[in-house]
Amino acid sequence: MGRCITEGLRASGYDVISTSRTPNEELGISRLDIRDAKACVEAFRGVDTVIHMAFYLRNDKFHEEIVPTNIVGTYNVFEAARANGVKRVIFGSSNHVVGFYKRTDELRDDIMQRPDSPYGLSKGFCELCGRYYSDRYGISVINVRIGSFTFDGLPTSLRTSKLWLSRDDTQQLFQKCVEADPAHKFLTIYGVSGNDGCYFDIAGLKDLIGYVPRDNGADHLAHALEKNMYGGADDCAFIGGAYVTFDSGTGKYPTEVMETLLRAHGANENEEGS
Repeated sequence: MGRCITEGLRASGYDVISTSRTPNEELGISRLDIRDAKACVEAFRGVDTVIHMAFYLRNDKFHEEIVPTNIVGTYNVFEAARANGVKRVIFGSSNHVVGFYKRTDELRDDIMQRPDSPYGLSKGFCELCGRYYSDRYGISVINVRIGSFTFDGLPTSLRTSKLWLSRDDTQQLFQKCVEADPAHKFLTIYGVSGNDGCYFDIAGLKDLIGYVPRDNGADHLAHALEKNMYGGADDCAFIGGAYVTFDSGTGKYPTEVMETLLRAHGANENEEGS
């Protein structure tokens, strides 16, 4: 996703310093491990805006990867931004921060976090980290709760067709975040395309930052149903889909617990796949 954003900003004439744990000279990506606090400080010298997308994307290896990369690494990013006088940090958050809400719930930008997994839990910490650095040091922070950005660029389940963020809309959205009014000191927004049946209301983003999505996940519904990620378990009553079933003891997704979770959270069967 970071590469997609970088390509869009460079095409628009921005001077982008792209970094990763795995450098790629051909693509103009230099090496940076956000677990290294000093390296972050050095990398951010002279930078106006930081787009923080570096993250461990799975739910396993909490102590080995999630804590040092997602939690400590994000703290290092904000500390380096503060030390260098960075004006804005844009953080790539996730729908999994609110994944235990039901799809029929009212999902405003300011609702309380209800993470559905260790991954979502770490994203929630990072959003709060941004809140702190905005309040304490005046850094403008925008949390973008990304719906579903896939490697092949298309939705992979009924759920993700409603949470899909296309490549073109990704580039537009993050450029709009870069260019947003400096008066926005702290925002949490949802990063999705203009999908039929989307669980998040993004109509206000046009006035807020000028974002008008062009794509619609419903146009790729056949592909989504063919892929059928998690064997259909992703299309349940919860925003987080199959992630809500993650078992930290086994590191697996035992879908047979879904019925128990639905009962515990007062979700009826008619909400599944809606």
